[in-house]
Amino acid sequence: MASSSTHQWKYDVFLSFRGKDTRKGFTDHLYAALRRKGIDTFMDDQLRRGKQISPTLLTAIENSRFSVIIFSENYASSSWCLDELAKILDCVKGLGHKALPVFYKVDPSHVKRQEGCYAKAFAEHEQIYRENMEKLLKWKAALTEVATISGWDSRDRHEAKLIEEIVGDICNKLDRTSSSYTNGLVGMESRIKKMDDLLCIGSPDVRMVGLWGMAGIGKTTIAKAIYERIYALFEGCCFLSNVREESHKVGLSRLQIELLSQIFKEGNQQKFNQGINFVKDRLQNKKVLIILDDVDQQEQLEALVGNRDWFGLGSRIIITTRDQHVLTYPEVNGIYKATELENDEALELFCQHAFRHKDVSEDFRHICGHALDYTRGLPLALKVLGSSLYTKSKCECESELEKLKQFPNQKVQNVLKTSLEGLDNNDLGIFLDVAFFYKGQNKDFVGEILESCGFFFSIGIRNLVDKSLITILENKLWMHDLLQETGWEIVKQESKVIGERSRLRVHEDINRVLTTTTGSETVEGIFLDSIASKELNFNVDAFAKMNGLRLLIFSNVQIDGILEYLSEKELMACVHNSWEMRNYYSNRNNLYTQHKLHLYGDFKFLSNELRSLYWHGYPLNSLPSNFHPEKLVELNMCFSRLKQLWEGNKAFEKLKFMKLSQSQHLTKTPDFSGAPNLERLILEGCTSLVEVHPSIGFLKKLIFLNLHGCKNLESFSSSIHMESLQILTLSGCLKLNKFPEVQGNMEHIPELSLEGTAIKELPSSIENLTGLALLNLEDCKSLESLPNSIFKLKSLETLQLSNCSRLKKLVEI
Repeated sequence: MASSSTHQWKYDVFLSFRGKDTRKGFTDHLYAALRRKGIDTFMDDQLRRGKQISPTLLTAIENSRFSVIIFSENYASSSWCLDELAKILDCVKGLGHKALPVFYKVDPSHVKRQEGCYAKAFAEHEQIYRENMEKLLKWKAALTEVATISGWDSRDRHEAKLIEEIVGDICNKLDRTSSSYTNGLVGMESRIKKMDDLLCIGSPDVRMVGLWGMAGIGKTTIAKAIYERIYALFEGCCFLSNVREESHKVGLSRLQIELLSQIFKEGNQQKFNQGINFVKDRLQNKKVLIILDDVDQQEQLEALVGNRDWFGLGSRIIITTRDQHVLTYPEVNGIYKATELENDEALELFCQHAFRHKDVSEDFRHICGHALDYTRGLPLALKVLGSSLYTKSKCECESELEKLKQFPNQKVQNVLKTSLEGLDNNDLGIFLDVAFFYKGQNKDFVGEILESCGFFFSIGIRNLVDKSLITILENKLWMHDLLQETGWEIVKQESKVIGERSRLRVHEDINRVLTTTTGSETVEGIFLDSIASKELNFNVDAFAKMNGLRLLIFSNVQIDGILEYLSEKELMACVHNSWEMRNYYSNRNNLYTQHKLHLYGDFKFLSNELRSLYWHGYPLNSLPSNFHPEKLVELNMCFSRLKQLWEGNKAFEKLKFMKLSQSQHLTKTPDFSGAPNLERLILEGCTSLVEVHPSIGFLKKLIFLNLHGCKNLESFSSSIHMESLQILTLSGCLKLNKFPEVQGNMEHIPELSLEGTAIKELPSSIENLTGLALLNLEDCKSLESLPNSIFKLKSLETLQLSNCSRLKKLVEI
C-alpha cells in the first residue's frame, strides 16, 4: 500500500458534486474559497454526458490528497457521481486518500441507508443495472461507508460560515501532513520550531519576525518551508523574493504592486498602482502572510509592510536579511539567527547531493570529512560542493577538494561576495584585516591596532557583525572560513602582480615578493605562519619599497588566548585564578621555535608606517638604526636574536604592547621614557637580560609587567610608581636582590610573585601595594626579614614563605 507520506500528490482537494444541484452555488463558492487559501483544488468544469466516467477524473482523484464529497438531493441519481464515490473509496483504502463528506440540504441518515430521495434514485438504477447488481451493491456500500465519516451538515447553517469551517479544517489537515517542499530538507525541524516560537501562530496580534544570518546559511529555505506549511491559514499570502536586488532593479513602487497582486491573486496589476496608502487600505482588515526575502534597507520595510496596524488581526510578516541593523525596525517583534548545520546534519546534506543517499561507502568517508572541514556547516557550500562531486570517482573527488585550496568554488564565492557589496572603505578594510591577520584574536587588542591605522573600529566592527560577516565569541573575532576565503580572493583580484596587492599571507606569494624584492608601496600587511612554512632566505632590501607597510607578522607561535592580550577585565579574572596563572607560566616555558627566516645584508630600512611589528625569531642583533617607530602600537619579537633593540632614545608615543619573551641574547632594554602609553611589557625568559632601564618604574599606564625567568637580571629600578599596574611577575629572577621602593598608592596589584629571587628584604613601602591579596616569597633563600609594614596590607590573605631558609622569624602580628 502506498502511504500519504510517499505518494506524490498533484492536487490538494478533489471536489465531487452533482452539477445541476450545486455547480453555480455552494460548490462554486467552496472552490473559490479553497483557491483563495492557495489550496490546489480540482473541480470538473465540464458538463457530464454519458454513463462512463472520464479517465481524467479517475486520475485526478488518484492524484488528490483529499476529496470533498458534496451529497445533494440528486447526487445519487448520477451514475457518474457514484462511480466517482466508489473510486474515492478505493483510493482511501489503497493510497492514503482522505474523504470529507458534506451533506448539502440532505439528511445524512438518508445517504447512509439510501432513504428518501436516495431510495428513489436507486429504484431507477435498479431498472437500468438489473444485469449488474454487483455495481449497485458497490455504490450502496460506498454511500454507507462514506456517510459514517464525520463531516458537515448544511441544514440550518449559514453557507458562508460552513464554507469557512470546511476550508479551515482542510487547512489544518494540510498543515499536519506538511508540504512536499520540506521533503528532503535537512535540519529543518529544529529551525522551524524556533521560528514558530517567535511567530506564535494562533495568537490574534500582528507579528513581524526577522530571520537573520550570513549568505548561504539557508534563510530563504527556512522561510519557504514555513510559508508552505502555514500559508493556508491566511486569507492572503505573498512571498516576495530577492527584495534587495529587485528594489534596485525595478523600484519599491513596483514591489508594492507585486505584493498586492500576489495577495489578491489579481493578474491585472495596474489596479494596484496607487502607493503606500492604497497598500494599507487594502490590507488592514485582511489576515495575511507576507515573506520579504533578502531585505537590506529599512526603507524597503517602510514601503512594503509599514506598521503592524496596516494588517488584519492574526497577520504574520517574516523578514529575511543578512543585516541585523535592518531588524532594529521598531515594528519587528523578534529575531531568529540562522546558524550553521550541526556536523551530522551537514554530513546528511552533503551526502544527499554528492551520492543521492545517506549511506557512504568506506572509500568515500575521508572525502566527506574533508568536505565538511571545508564547508563548515554552510548549507549553500554543502549543496554546491556535493553536487559538483556527484558521479565522480574517488580520485576525481580528491583532486577537486585539493583544487579548492587554490581555486575556490566560484558559485559559492559569487554568493558570498554579494555580502560585501555596499561596504564602505572603512568596513571593508577592517574585514580584510581580520580575514588576513586577526581571525580568532582578542577584539580589544585588534581594535587598538586598527584604530591606530586610521580605521573607525568600533562602528566598523558593529556593522560587520550586523551584516553577519564577523561574529564575536568570548571577545574574540571570528568569521566563517568561506567568508575568510572570500576576503583572500578579493585581495587576489586587486592585481595580477603579487607585489602590488594590499595584503599577503600565502607562503609562496610572500617568498616570491621577498626573494625577488618586488614588493611595492601598495603592500599594507604581510602574515606568514612560519610553523607551516619552509625555510626562507631573503635580502634585507626586500622591504625597501614597502614604505606603506603597516602590519608585519612573522609568527611562530599562535597568540590565541595568550594572557597578555586579554582585556583588563579578562586579565583581572585570570589574575584571581592562581591555578590558571601557574599553568600559564608553565606552558610558556615549553615554547620552542625554529628560526626559518634568514636575512642577509645590511638592514637599513623598515617602514615607518608600521603599527604592528610581530616577528618571532627575528634573526638580527638589532632593528635598523633609521627605523622611527612613532606609529608603532605592538612590538612582538619573541625568540629573537636581539641583543638590544637600538642605541639611544627613540619615541614610542603610541606603543602599547612590547613583548620580547625568550630573546635569550637580549642584555638590556631601551629607555622607556619615550613610551608613555606602554600598557604591557613581557620579557619573560630573556635569560641574558642584566638590566632593565630604570625609566620603567614610572610608566603610569603600564598594567602588565612580566620578567619571569630572567635569571641574570640584577638591576630593575630603585623605585616604582606605576599606578595602573595589575600584574607584576619577578619570579625566577635568580640574581635580583632588591625590590624597589613603592612610591605612592599602587592599589591594583592583587598578587605579587617574587618566587626564587635573591631578595634579602622588602622595603617598608611595600605597604603601598594596598590591594595585595597574595604575596609569594617561596624559595627566596636569601630573605632574612620582613618589614613590620607588611601587616598594614589589609587585603593580604596569603603569604607564602616555604624554603626561605635564612628567614629567622616573623615580626609579631
